[in-house]
Amino acid sequence: MGLTGRPLSLAVSTVATTGFLLFGYDQGVMSGIITAPAFNDLFTATKGNSTMQGFVTAIYEIGCLCGAIFILAFGDFLGRRRAMIMGGSIMILGVIVQVTADERTATPLAQFIIGRTITGVGNGINTSTIPIYQAECSKTSNRGLLICIEGGVIAFGTLIAYWVDYGAS
Repeated sequence: MGLTGRPLSLAVSTVATTGFLLFGYDQGVMSGIITAPAFNDLFTATKGNSTMQGFVTAIYEIGCLCGAIFILAFGDFLGRRRAMIMGGSIMILGVIVQVTADERTATPLAQFIIGRTITGVGNGINTSTIPIYQAECSKTSNRGLLICIEGGVIAFGTLIAYWVDYGAS
């Protein structure tokens, strides 16, 4: 893109906040889906089973932890930009696995759980890499503010997910 100075800082901040908006959305969206009749009709093991509902919801966070640990070990070797591209690609793969889990597959719930785990790995990679990349690309005078904005954007992403869930219910 050839950006430098303020345009580069704005582009990095936009990408960073988008990543954290997605993080908040992904965490919040399952709250409305997990008890939806259509979801429970397809994934029958979740119908009225709070333990299975909790597992399906929480497995995403296990994937996030694995992605964060992966970046802890290999992040410097990969570099920030490659790690973010890899995290986004893994998330896309995980979403494809999730949305293709239907009655035509032998075990749709297992496929959905695997897809959530894969998506979590990608998100763990991104949420471990993006703040570091933004801090490295920011001026020292506003570095802290930008990182704090990322935290607020997580809450905004969750808010969007809750309202989408509410509107679709």
